[in-house]
Amino acid sequence: MTIAHVELRTHQWSHRSPVPLPELAFQHILAAILRGEYVSGDRLDTARFAQELHMSLNPIREAIIRLRDIGLVEVTPARYTKVADFSAADSCAALSYAGVLAGTALKKALPTTAEGVRSELALHVEEIGRAVGDTSRHAAVIGFLTAVTDLIEHPRQAIHLVEATILAQCALQFSGITRGDGVAQARSVAAEAAAHAMRAGDPDAVETAVRALFEHLV
Repeated sequence: MTIAHVELRTHQWSHRSPVPLPELAFQHILAAILRGEYVSGDRLDTARFAQELHMSLNPIREAIIRLRDIGLVEVTPARYTKVADFSAADSCAALSYAGVLAGTALKKALPTTAEGVRSELALHVEEIGRAVGDTSRHAAVIGFLTAVTDLIEHPRQAIHLVEATILAQCALQFSGITRGDGVAQARSVAAEAAAHAMRAGDPDAVETAVRALFEHLV
């Protein structure tokens, strides 16, 4: 699944699909949220999703549990299921955590990463630093995190970063935080430092700079 552009292919799905039903349900609900059909605080109708996907409520509930564990939805038994409220503090925490995971992954992977790949990563962070407007910056952030995920060899660790990236994307999309020129300048400086460290192949400097960059995304 491409994080930034989850596509719906409901008409192609059937109960004989090789993809497990809970995964299909997860992608369907996540896509609806990322498209803005549901925003922070909106209630999610599990029966409606089951009808749309022509499946029972059980895989829908499994998908909801996974979304809850990521931090994207809130569930109160017998009352409601809704898209999580992304306060300023929650959004900053989600982005900071994604930066920690990305920095740690890069520190481990960088010593065996080819120079060409390091250059591509550097371009990603430079794009974050120079992006004008929320939409282009958000796309650059997700592109960078996706590129880092591709470097992770351990499947569970890769899934962990994918899930953190999903939460970071929603934090960027729903937080509505606006900060001054000082943050933009700090972000540009951190992006430049991260790009330089990546091209130099310095794992410790990359980890530090990436963490700093994600502290100044919003």
